[in-house]
Parts: sequence; C-alpha cells; structure tokens
Amino acid sequence: MTYLRFINARGASARTFDVYESAHRQYLAHLASTGCPDDVRSFTPETIESWTTALQARGLKASSTGTMLAALTSLGQYGVKAKHDGRYILAENPMMRVHRPKRHRPREKYLSRDELLAFLSVKAAAPERLAVDLLVDTALRASEVANANTEDVRPDKGPHGERVILSVRMKGGGHRETTLGAEVAGRLLESLKFREAKPTDPLLVTVTGARFTRTSLSDTVIRLAKRAGITRIPVRAHVLRHSVATLASVAGGELSVIAAMLNHTDTQTVQKYIHRSAGVDAVRESVRRLLRPEEPGPS
Repeated sequence: MTYLRFINARGASARTFDVYESAHRQYLAHLASTGCPDDVRSFTPETIESWTTALQARGLKASSTGTMLAALTSLGQYGVKAKHDGRYILAENPMMRVHRPKRHRPREKYLSRDELLAFLSVKAAAPERLAVDLLVDTALRASEVANANTEDVRPDKGPHGERVILSVRMKGGGHRETTLGAEVAGRLLESLKFREAKPTDPLLVTVTGARFTRTSLSDTVIRLAKRAGITRIPVRAHVLRHSVATLASVAGGELSVIAAMLNHTDTQTVQKYIHRSAGVDAVRESVRRLLRPEEPGPS
C-alpha cells in the first residue's frame, strides 16, 4: 500500500493506479495460495515466475501478463530506491531476472470493410460518434485530431464546388490540409454551431465537454469496437489508419498518394499500413464510397 500511495502522489493516472493495484492484489493472493508470507523476502524471481505461469494457465494473454509484470517492475524499482529503517528495501529488482512472455502480434493490424461498417454503425453518444467518424473519414492520427481547434476548420471553394478544409499540425511540426467528407463536415459544423465554439476552442469534445486527448480518443475507439463485437484484434485509433490505408489500396490508390493522405513523406513507412497490394481527395472519396453500407465492396 505504501508503494500505491507513492505512485498516486506522483500523479499516476486513475487507469494506471487501478491496473497496478489489481496486479499487486493478485500477486499477493498468489503468494498466499502457495504458502508464501506477505513479506519483501517473498518478492523473488521464483515467486514471480510461478505467478506468471499461473496467469498463463488461466488463459491470460501474453500482452495482459506483460502489463501485470510491468506493475511488479515498477514496484521493484521503487524498492531499490526507497529506504525503511535506514536501509534500502531491496538490494536489486527481482524483475531483472524474470523473462517476460513473448507477445505474438496478429499479422493483420487492420479491419476489413465489414468490420469497419460494423464499427461505424454501432450506437454511440453524438460527440463520440463524431470523433471516431472523423478519424475514419480523414485517416489522421488521433493526436492530430485531438489537438485541432475550431479555427482550424474553414469552408473553401474547390474546383468541384464547396468543401470544408481541416488544417492539422502533423507529427514533426508541419501543417497539412485535409478535405472532409460532406456528411462528416456537415455534422462537425453543426456541432460547432450548437456549442457556440470560439476559434481557440477544441474542435472535438467529449460528452462532458472536455477536449479529447490522444488517449481518450483511442480509449473511445477500443470501447466502441468491443461494442461492435470486434475482438479479433485490439482496435485502437491507429488501427483505423491501417484500415483506411488498406481500403485506399483496394480502391486503386497509388502508394505516393496514400502516403500523402496519411501525412507521410516516407512511402516505405506507408507500406506497413497497406496489407493489400488519382489524387488524395479522389482516393478519400473512393474509401468513403466503400464505407457506405449500400455500396458493394471487398471485405
């Protein structure tokens, strides 16, 4: 409990605190089940490896087991730096001698068209629906969308009529303009009008009116994907970029164009996004057509 109070005082997020508290509680329960006392002398590589084996026997995934072990790693780091009665609690961190289970990442890091359609049709609060739809519509990074303000959106007269432009600050510091789809643009402008948003107000807000962050956007994506029944892979915001890039490839987009759509200058990086082997706006529209439920398309 001393350690948990320590990380709480140092500003650990509520989510981190809950994960660490759960890991420590379960580890102590394992010690008790094996007859080991709740004592610092029981905090050894052997008991940790025994607990790891028990977690995996329960069917816990390697990634989840790794998260639990990360909590013990942090506890060990605290122990080698903290003193009790004038002496350091631990001489060394026992986690240094423990092998973590190897994570087997899924080969496919993208959603099929049918999965994306299910994700886009799942019930969600209006602010969340708008946020995730904007992510899919633009294929922007969650941080780029989260950091955008109302002043970053403007109407524009393009060669094919009125359009709405979103200017974002890219990873690396540059700026890039993205043309929004008509349907998402309409809902976004309506939302800003309803909120009476000022130029420096956040472009997207949560149901409580707070600015979306990169983390809260990704958490929203994870939650809605689970609600849509998508459990094949963990669906975070970045998976949506992979998914849109893959659909753009299916729609016939060239590598350099898809790179521009994703705000990448390195086509080799973009190849990691494309799992199947026109201008940016044209490719975006092709993807939007593929994501209309009435439109037939590859899955």
